[in-house]
Amino acid sequence: MADWVLLRGSDKAATAFLKRFPQPELSAADKQAIDAYWRQYGVQFKDYSWFQMYYGVTGKHDPRFIPDSIARFALFKYYNDIRAIPGWDDKNLYESFLPDIKFPKTFAHIYHDEIYDGEWKYYSPENLPLLSEKIFSELGDDKEFVLKVTKGSYAGQGVRLIHADSPDDVLTVLTENAKGNFIVQERLHQSDFMSQFCKSSVNIFRVITWRHQGEVKVLSTSIRFGLEGYFTDVCYIDGEEIVNVVGVEKDGTVKEQYGSFRGLTDITIDLHERISPNFDTIIAMAKKGHERLFPFGLVGWDITLDQDNTPYCIEFNVNAPGTILYQYANGPFGGDYNEELMAFLLDKENVKKYIPKKYRIK
Repeated sequence: MADWVLLRGSDKAATAFLKRFPQPELSAADKQAIDAYWRQYGVQFKDYSWFQMYYGVTGKHDPRFIPDSIARFALFKYYNDIRAIPGWDDKNLYESFLPDIKFPKTFAHIYHDEIYDGEWKYYSPENLPLLSEKIFSELGDDKEFVLKVTKGSYAGQGVRLIHADSPDDVLTVLTENAKGNFIVQERLHQSDFMSQFCKSSVNIFRVITWRHQGEVKVLSTSIRFGLEGYFTDVCYIDGEEIVNVVGVEKDGTVKEQYGSFRGLTDITIDLHERISPNFDTIIAMAKKGHERLFPFGLVGWDITLDQDNTPYCIEFNVNAPGTILYQYANGPFGGDYNEELMAFLLDKENVKKYIPKKYRIK
């Protein structure tokens, strides 16, 4: 895997990126502004590679950009209870945690080596042919469904699109994956608006929400999309993680600058529709869902629009939902709330607890 991707979140990630994709050097004034801004949080940087990367890629010289290493060390650890992640970050349990949120229809749960239908009715091994027939009868005309790993997967890994010609094909999938944790879901067909970015991949809105003083606020919204020929919005080519991103304005208007882990891309898309349908409903879904995710202050939501422009939540991300792509797309991670988001570092005890010594002002 490419080093600038593999090292994400470490001190060396931005340095590796700049080695591969050189960006303009920062001016003395840029460095002074960065020092002044971060001094209030008790933070100093020995080098400015993260800011050189963000300034160069976006063209925005803004010291409020948050290095991914700081986000992982401080932001996500402060706002999210990392001890709770293994229990809550389980796709099999999404609908149990968030019963009011619309997810793709579930045909089967494979949970701790046991198989249940979508309503959690247990099926013994000898009764799996009955479940297979039930699932096959509920598939759409294309006779496709999605199999996902439910724990510990990320960036599109552990997701398979499967075609079934008969109930026996479904049975084969169930029996071959009976050991472990998987979910079997309907295959959604996305709307014309979503497919204009990439027809083959399931493209999603990434909505980043933050719980602050009892209110869920939106920090940013982006659209993530993949490459033609691939099913998920993330794919891997020669070990490199490929995903494209574009920012979305507060009114649902798609921005014009596209990015990837390589920085800006030369993608040109002739969009026939620049304003997202049902954008208010997408945002409301993310906010409503976050209200029930009590252990987590920062959540990344992946939401798509089906062929009728109905929003469906594909998944939520509570384990370091990422910063790099979304800052390329929308600027500083906290958006309009950047200062409030970082305010916990005005407390010197939090600086000691969450900021590694190498970043602290001595």
